[in-house]
Amino acid sequence: MLEQKTVLVTACGSSIGLEVLRSLHQANLPLRVIGTEVSWWGKQVAEPYCDEVLILPRGDDADYLPSLTRVLESHAVDLAFVNTEPELEAIADCRDEIMVVLSCPGKVGLQACLSKQVLHDRLAGADLTAETMVVHGREDLEQALATFGSPIWLRCAEGPRGRGSIIVEQAEDGTFWMDYWRRRDAGDDVWLAHEYLPGRNLNWTSIWKDGELVVAACGERLQYFLSQVAVSGITGNVSHCRLVDSALITPIASQAVRLADARPHGIYAVDLREDKQGNPKVTEINGRQAFRPLLYTQGGINFSKVFVQVMLMIDHQPVEQPVVELGLEMVRGMDFEPIFRNPETGVTG
Repeated sequence: MLEQKTVLVTACGSSIGLEVLRSLHQANLPLRVIGTEVSWWGKQVAEPYCDEVLILPRGDDADYLPSLTRVLESHAVDLAFVNTEPELEAIADCRDEIMVVLSCPGKVGLQACLSKQVLHDRLAGADLTAETMVVHGREDLEQALATFGSPIWLRCAEGPRGRGSIIVEQAEDGTFWMDYWRRRDAGDDVWLAHEYLPGRNLNWTSIWKDGELVVAACGERLQYFLSQVAVSGITGNVSHCRLVDSALITPIASQAVRLADARPHGIYAVDLREDKQGNPKVTEINGRQAFRPLLYTQGGINFSKVFVQVMLMIDHQPVEQPVVELGLEMVRGMDFEPIFRNPETGVTG
């Protein structure tokens, strides 16, 4: 009989955190699940899936890290899923000093997950990413348009959910856009201009242990919530997606992970976009579950379950690659539970 383990799920009332909780709930493992949230309503949403939910400061609050550390110690947490970018940023500098098993990569790998510029520097020369250059103003934008052709993709080098993303056809539009964001955030963010990639929008989620790939699967984003009111058409919150074959994606995405982190260990979610010729190009790597964890779970690969098993419950035993139900779609709405359907079989769940 397996010993009960204590698992912590941060931001457990968020869309990703809640899907991690639901996946753990379906896993039927001997777990005590502790959640952390920043709001009363997030706490209430997550409570049905947790033994206890604690209120913590936001990830961008100075008290977050000390508060998280106290919870890890006081609740004897064995493993923690960290689910938001601000939380990852808060623990980045001391990541390797935290002795609890964490879902995110070590400090070196986490740097590439939190900064797209660091990632592109580490992947430079491998032909894995779209052509990219750092831009500071109009002159750089004109050079990018001349080099990559029009349009180009412009975005902030740091931040989640397509932060600052926009399609730019004229240098003056991009100049205004960067100035607007700098005034809005009272900062001087690094900006990247990319070759525009018009093809499929993909996610490849993977679990690694001690430098070895354990399991992986691939999904495609089809639609976003409120895309019609977003300048870029991307909000980072997927409303419609499906599972696709990972055979051609795995060599590309796994190479990117190995270049970003010499000894991958943890969860790595690689985002890719196809160019005009249909070649997948890496756009970013997240050091956490991204895309839709519950779609992967429903389709046969429960990443939350596998991560707990591999890191806490399985000793020197190979994990078989699960059979994934390709074509399975997930439709999410703001006022209803997720709907799952495979158009090929007509089965709805």
